[in-house]
Amino acid sequence: MGYTRRLAAIVLAGALMFYFARSLHYSPTSASQNRFRQYRPPYTAAILYLVSVMPGPRNADQLLRSLPLMHKNIPWRHEWPILLLHAGAYDTAESRSDFIRRLRESAEEQNLTPDAADKLVKRIEFIPTHHELPPGIPASGASDEPVWDVEWPAYHHVCAFFSYKIFSHPRIKDLTYFWRLDDDSHVTTPACFDPFEYMHVHNKSYAFRQQDPDMGWVTEGMWPFVSNYAVRHPEVEARLNSNHWEWPPNRFWPKNFGQAENFQSYQTNFDLVKVPRFRTPEMMEFLDELASDPTRFYWYRWGDAPVRFAQVNMFLDVANEVHRMCEIPYAHKDDPFEECGCVPLME
Repeated sequence: MGYTRRLAAIVLAGALMFYFARSLHYSPTSASQNRFRQYRPPYTAAILYLVSVMPGPRNADQLLRSLPLMHKNIPWRHEWPILLLHAGAYDTAESRSDFIRRLRESAEEQNLTPDAADKLVKRIEFIPTHHELPPGIPASGASDEPVWDVEWPAYHHVCAFFSYKIFSHPRIKDLTYFWRLDDDSHVTTPACFDPFEYMHVHNKSYAFRQQDPDMGWVTEGMWPFVSNYAVRHPEVEARLNSNHWEWPPNRFWPKNFGQAENFQSYQTNFDLVKVPRFRTPEMMEFLDELASDPTRFYWYRWGDAPVRFAQVNMFLDVANEVHRMCEIPYAHKDDPFEECGCVPLME
């Protein structure tokens, strides 16, 4: 008899629990969906475009195409801000309003819904930046025929900014990740994962899309610079060796080492960086040394692409921390990059 009463009590308790659960509209599925909707990543991130480095207006046609494609073709786990770094192009309310109007038009042309266009607009941040010639580089420097004088000093500002200045920028230095794109970077079709979430899940510190050499005539002095730095820092030499770094012939000859030799580079029009890993004391010491001679960027036009390649190989474990993110369908200057199979991240 006691057993029967206990069984009846258990059945009654179960029925009451089921009733209250139904009355609260609870289900395991809805709970899982709510957890997904309320997901707060344990990191911060931003997408950034350096849209101008010189005062005055800038043609935004390519950027206006890039932004909606990036917004709609990435399955964002969280819609991080999009930073438009500019040197005066969007200083006025009128210029910002006109850009947003044109962005909505471009979003409509690329078949974004009104709701998706609203979300894209809300992600935009206009960030004023200032780019000045460093001490020792005269404003009339183009008359002295620096390397790549046809775009001096604008392109040289870009190279210096992305090589070292970016890591001290007040809007960027405290992020966990940034993803740098160019205004002519295009995520061409839907991707299968959020690149920031990929970096977090797989504990990566750097991701690139393509690796190519930079020509020797725009990397003059870079081989000796890296070699000398490694000699003075044995831990860097050891890291280069573990990453299977290859030197040109005659490394320790006093003259002409690396002269006219190409320098490998990551194409930094797709540059995905874990910021704290690039702001370690060792890395910042290297960046300070890099910036100590401004002629490297403003006379010899060292690019951020070979600098990033050197930086990664000097301080990161390439095999474990670096990823070629070929899963993202991507084109630069309408030139599509090679793709590989994409595996969605586990939720």
